[in-house]
Amino acid sequence: MQSWLSNRIGSVKSESELRFSILIQEREKIEAMKPKIAEGPFHAFYDPMKAVYDGLMAKYGGDFDIVRAEMPKVNYVVDSLPSRIQKAMKTTAELLFFSSDTLAKQLSHHPELTQQEYVGVFCGIKGYTGNVYDRGQGSAGLVIEAGGRCYRVILKPTLNLLEVYLVSISSLNADTLREFLNSKPII
Repeated sequence: MQSWLSNRIGSVKSESELRFSILIQEREKIEAMKPKIAEGPFHAFYDPMKAVYDGLMAKYGGDFDIVRAEMPKVNYVVDSLPSRIQKAMKTTAELLFFSSDTLAKQLSHHPELTQQEYVGVFCGIKGYTGNVYDRGQGSAGLVIEAGGRCYRVILKPTLNLLEVYLVSISSLNADTLREFLNSKPII
């Protein structure tokens, strides 16, 4: 009887240890899937991500879907999210992120934008006091003037409103600027 009980207790302990081990492995997998956070000068994020993007485009013959799937998962911290934008987007998010996935989309759709233009737009967001425009589905639009040009910037919150991402930057000509300024401001 004692032997059976000892074996059973050992078996339960082993099952418990196995479950615990599986939980640890699952947690590690989830942690590995979370994007890394990059801070500091933009070139420290841009240069390596652009090199990876260029290499993947060459490797996969320009298949953008595969390139996006293979891009490292890294979020660059643009800066603190200005309170005016927080209020307009009804979020408590404190930081504005720019993901490596968005950079890949930007490089594909707006290859004309330079690293300096990104930095100029980021600087324009820091102290933003202009209108925040409704772009639908919880997204907000800004008009940023940098280096003598105007840019349309689209920001999108996560579903739980805890994070906000810069998802698009494009330069505006006079007609598209006028059209954008005629859209509905949130504030």
